[in-house]
Amino acid sequence: MRLAGYTFLVQELELSLPPLGMELAKGEKSKDETRPYGTVKIRILAKSKKIGSSVFENIETAINYQGVRLSHLVPIFEKIDSQELTKFIKQRPKSVVRRCVWYLYEWLMSEELAIDNSSSNYAMLLDDKFYFTSSSGVKNSRTRIINNFLGNKQFCPMVRKTKKITSKADENIMNMAQIQLNHVHSSINPEQLGRSIEYLYTKETKSSSEIENENLSPDKMRRFYRVLKTSGAISLGKRRLIDIQNEIVRSIKKDDDYRKEEIYIGETRPTWQNGLEENIHFIGPKYNQVPSMMDGLLRMHQSIMIENSLPPLIHASIMSFGFVYIHPFSDGNGRIHRYLIHDILKSRISTEQDFIIPVSATILQRSSEYDEVLEKISKPVMATIKYDINEADHSLSIINDIHYMYRYPDLTAHVEFLFEMMETSILEDLIQEVLYIIKYDAVKKVIEERFDIPNKELNLFIQLSLQNKGKISNKKRKRFEAWIDNRQLESLEKTICSLLNDIIQNKGQ
Repeated sequence: MRLAGYTFLVQELELSLPPLGMELAKGEKSKDETRPYGTVKIRILAKSKKIGSSVFENIETAINYQGVRLSHLVPIFEKIDSQELTKFIKQRPKSVVRRCVWYLYEWLMSEELAIDNSSSNYAMLLDDKFYFTSSSGVKNSRTRIINNFLGNKQFCPMVRKTKKITSKADENIMNMAQIQLNHVHSSINPEQLGRSIEYLYTKETKSSSEIENENLSPDKMRRFYRVLKTSGAISLGKRRLIDIQNEIVRSIKKDDDYRKEEIYIGETRPTWQNGLEENIHFIGPKYNQVPSMMDGLLRMHQSIMIENSLPPLIHASIMSFGFVYIHPFSDGNGRIHRYLIHDILKSRISTEQDFIIPVSATILQRSSEYDEVLEKISKPVMATIKYDINEADHSLSIINDIHYMYRYPDLTAHVEFLFEMMETSILEDLIQEVLYIIKYDAVKKVIEERFDIPNKELNLFIQLSLQNKGKISNKKRKRFEAWIDNRQLESLEKTICSLLNDIIQNKGQ
């Protein structure tokens, strides 16, 4: 058995690149087989399949069997001799795969090869059986290849057509949520309808901040709430993103442009020698590369909006996760990342009501899965990047250039994750969040009819009651003795429990 494709190229060219989900080798059996290969898998091709031994033949093999992997092709192309590549392509200049290699080299390296191929038929760069692609594409007359990437040279994510995604890609997420809301709203009054929708925005605001363990000051909550309420209302562009960042961060953290320094995510922790060190989880791209990446991200967004063929949730996924990996601002990137999910969905799909799916609440409940999907990019970045930290001021300097890790991410797992989180939020969390308002109002009415309790204490009583299925714990009962004695409280608890059960049976099923 010998390695092949990208797996061979990484070894042969001594590249520092993460493994792919499926590695490749050439075997001696009559059929292909797949085996475990460390933490991933390896496909071992049958002995009858012709696999060359040279670097150029393995580039061809890589694209044939492992697909177009831009983050691998950039460092591979940087290592090879362009004149030798030209000779290789000229041997079979009409071959579609070799023309794809030719096109990708010129596109990524900004260097023309001395080849002429004006007589070949046009062919698509990506096979839409395996990738989500642009519905139109751009013809290249030199190579006779049609570039149907979702993105562009500045930023181009890849999304593969896995079973998980294709089975859900055509689902109208907002319509699913609207149906669920209509089921509940049909039996409540307009005032409750409005408050339940407002509560969804409040819940999303709170959960988005809690994901990052941020200080939930009332002012910060109000500012992010205001921004969420405007999602989808203004065309997305650089000015809009800066305005959002300025709205949700403290005054000293406001940016008037993209960041002008290197940035990392982590925390300071004590060392065994009673010193301090930075525990870094992720380092953003070099600050001087951020403008071009963000320009590419936003141009991709505009192209997708114009074509209007990519499923909205895939659009939301690649924009939001692409943004958070670029990390263009000095602060607020995480909240803007989650804001973009809602902004894209509301700009692509119209609904009867102005509501929001509280997906951050679902993500918060499954934070380990969120961390795991973010690590699909952050771990390879941290394994590849070389950097220094100034011990005096904790500033960071990046030594090597791995821009391709940020520009050309495979976001397939991220799309799968967001589909799952949205579906869970709609089917499990959305109705419960709306029912909270209904239950809150019902419990409040019962108490106010029987007791005179100060508003602050009343709100606390209701919250504690709803948290514990209508009962108040023995430890907290004493707080309300001035307004409700123990016998009255027991009677009230029975009434509330019965009321909550009725609400769940009548409106939550």
